[in-house]
Amino acid sequence: MNPLVDAVLIVAFWLCVLEIAYSYALYPLALRLLARLFGRPVKSSPFEPSVAVVIPVYNEEKVIAAKIANIFASDYDPARLSVWVGSDCSTDRTEELIRNCGDPRVKLWRAPARCGKAGILNQLVPQVDAEVVVFTDADILFDRAGLRMLARNFADPEVGGVAGATVQRKAGADIANEETGYRNYETRLKTLEARLHSTISAFGSFFAVRKDLFVPFHPHTYSNDDVMLPMNVVRQGKRMYFENAALSFEDAQEELAVEFKRRIRICAGNFQAFFWLLDFLNPARGWPWFCYVSHKVTRWFSPLFLLLGALCCAVLAFVDPALVYKVFLLFGIIGVAASLFHKIVPLPLGRQAFYFLAINAAALLGFCRFLGGIRSAVWARTERG
Repeated sequence: MNPLVDAVLIVAFWLCVLEIAYSYALYPLALRLLARLFGRPVKSSPFEPSVAVVIPVYNEEKVIAAKIANIFASDYDPARLSVWVGSDCSTDRTEELIRNCGDPRVKLWRAPARCGKAGILNQLVPQVDAEVVVFTDADILFDRAGLRMLARNFADPEVGGVAGATVQRKAGADIANEETGYRNYETRLKTLEARLHSTISAFGSFFAVRKDLFVPFHPHTYSNDDVMLPMNVVRQGKRMYFENAALSFEDAQEELAVEFKRRIRICAGNFQAFFWLLDFLNPARGWPWFCYVSHKVTRWFSPLFLLLGALCCAVLAFVDPALVYKVFLLFGIIGVAASLFHKIVPLPLGRQAFYFLAINAAALLGFCRFLGGIRSAVWARTERG
């Protein structure tokens, strides 16, 4: 092979290895050290601003009554709490159940036409008459102290938004344990990022921002509200904090096909968000730049590096005399085989390898969907337990 081509393949391969290793392993280690050296606490204290819980819904008749009851069962001051439900033209009994709840603190707004989650939020949030807006999903339940734990951090004037933790339940079948493990890994990263400056994304089912910091979404926004809202808080010079004590609960998705489809949609939205957040590629942004590039950008593009690295390794294993590429290729083949046949031959780490490959395959398909053009922001609900 041409020596120049060989050199290009070698450099490309090791860059891919470095990118993947940094995204999943080296960044968490660096973040832990930096948070310890440069982290600064949020000045939280008992504080109860007026809070509006905003719930965009589409055909949620199975869960909406329990959701509203759960919100008002919290220990937050009931006089400072309201619920605003935006229906994306639901066709079941969702709106009827909301009207029949008989609580004047519950407001229902129906979109004039289907517009998706972003469209609902753009039109509903400006109507809210509260200092803090809490964003959540209909099938998520709050811990009794969850709202109070979120709100206490707004006592610090530097804090513009607070993300809560989401605990996944009913783990055990298919990919549920791996999904829960990955969620716990993300929770640790968000905690350290917030200690350093700001978490640059939230779990979409439970987070809050000051109403005057809400920035409307692009009308074609597709499944990236939990990235765009926190980043817009940081854009306005405020911190986006992560509160571990503010808990919500959801059932972990147990069916791979459903979760895989959801991940494709999320990843398509992530690539969309990347081009709306190009200003955060500027190192002058400080710690938010570091966390955004290290956590999100490297993770979003990891599937492309995995694919390129695998191709380079396969070629080098046959044309380069170095043993290292043959070893990488062998272990790669074993890892893929262990993941694909983990139900037949339960080798150690087979399920984890399968989950890792599945989420990266979904990200790759999400990238393809983004390249094909996102023509509609209307979403279909994910059925959970």
